[in-house]
Amino acid sequence: MSKHFRLPRPVAAPALKRAGPVAAVLVAALVLVPAASSGNYGDAAGDSFGAGDITAVTVAGDKGSGQIVFRITGSNIASSDKNMLFLDIDSDANPLTGNLTDDGADFSFYVDDNSYGFARWDGSNWTATSNATVRVSGGTSQILISVNRSELGNTADFNFVASTLSLSALSGDVAQVGLDLAPDDGSFNYSLEADGPQINSVDVKTTPSAGPKAGKRFVIVPIALKLPPDARTTAAAVLPESYSCTAKLGAKKLAGRGTGGCTIAVPRKKARGKRLTVALTVNYQGATKVVPLTFKVN
Repeated sequence: MSKHFRLPRPVAAPALKRAGPVAAVLVAALVLVPAASSGNYGDAAGDSFGAGDITAVTVAGDKGSGQIVFRITGSNIASSDKNMLFLDIDSDANPLTGNLTDDGADFSFYVDDNSYGFARWDGSNWTATSNATVRVSGGTSQILISVNRSELGNTADFNFVASTLSLSALSGDVAQVGLDLAPDDGSFNYSLEADGPQINSVDVKTTPSAGPKAGKRFVIVPIALKLPPDARTTAAAVLPESYSCTAKLGAKKLAGRGTGGCTIAVPRKKARGKRLTVALTVNYQGATKVVPLTFKVN
């Protein structure tokens, strides 16, 4: 779990742009891809413990220009210089490199109510870095951060964590700290090619486990998505948000029932020994992956 007890704020921070509608800022920052072509990441409301409450992050990328836009939404976000927003980016999607105390972050944005900072991890400290393509805009319910991949190590696949930090003095040197992390454990992943997280592979469970049988129902269920390493401390499987199947027995299409049409009725006659092919489509945080599966009917 990341904990941002550091303030990578430059001496002369650029002003945070708050004027104008958010839509206009987006258009200026990025030639937008279709709305469906974005990574969509949620975070529970009401878990901020006194800091700004992040409820969602959307990431949209233009493969042609390389511009990437993060839209961080919630309540009471970056409302003062003591209630701040951070966006940490692990540009090589490897939590074992970069700043190890921040889940391997290589780049970091800092945003308060009037200014923002952009820094690079140099191996021991956060230092100022090239920011010619950086634009930051928004208000306390939504912050937009736009940056070109050329200023993120030319990455096309990265992990990221959005977080808020609130500091308020109690007495003397004692401060009350509020914190919200999105996600609560580990990091989110985004791939320009996938328009969402990079799904490397999918583990499936079949019933019967030995494969399809003539005249019987055959059920396919995805039980885990394999994503890039994300520094999660829990072992819970990552499950798709939705999934569907299309099946063929030889050249003949078979109808599916149940969740996603993944319960397949295998014909009794002339099915034994034939090849059953299934295209399993999984959807997760805006990304879609089609997994081809092949079985021999028993």
